[in-house]
Amino acid sequence: MRKREVWRDRAFRDHPAVVFDLEASGLDPRRDRILSIGAVRIEGLAIPLGRQYDRTLRAPGPLGLVSRLFHGLTRADLERGAPPPDALAGLLDFAGDAVWLAFHAGFDCALLSRALKAHLGRRWDLEVLDLAVLAPMLFPDQAARLGPHAGLDAWGAVFGLVAEARHTAVSDALLTAELVLVVLSRAQGRGLRTWGELAAAARAWRAGRMGTGGPVF
Repeated sequence: MRKREVWRDRAFRDHPAVVFDLEASGLDPRRDRILSIGAVRIEGLAIPLGRQYDRTLRAPGPLGLVSRLFHGLTRADLERGAPPPDALAGLLDFAGDAVWLAFHAGFDCALLSRALKAHLGRRWDLEVLDLAVLAPMLFPDQAARLGPHAGLDAWGAVFGLVAEARHTAVSDALLTAELVLVVLSRAQGRGLRTWGELAAAARAWRAGRMGTGGPVF
């Protein structure tokens, strides 16, 4: 049985979170590789802008045109990048014992899990709270207007959140972190006080939608 993580019993304000985003060479987490990592911390329900993690990974082989256009990374960027083991270990150190969050977390978690096993020989099975679940759970009216496939840009626009430079890992992580603060404020208004309560509510909400055959955000 996995040891219960300390964060589950902590109030939002009393335990830090790390919001992360990965840019990849493609859309298949079983095959494609991580090109860059961005992460932002949330401490005391605030985002300390000096606490960001931004790494481009050294990656061999050709970089497809779609990837170059979408991420803005060049072959030279990847040649100068950090060795993947160093970049991945740095992310784990940056996160420490924080709660992990991401938008559409399943894709990033699959990428990260495979990379950690390949480069560090580490098994990674931490629970990651998914903003693509939390946002529609707590803002159902907005979710109904946006539809089940709304992305980070759409949810950010609902609350007037705009990233300075989209489709870089760290800017996406920062936009997601700003959305996290909005979500946590609503969660508190609904009587949720701890990270564990929020995680349990998200699991129940998602299971309910799957059980009724409805779309899963």
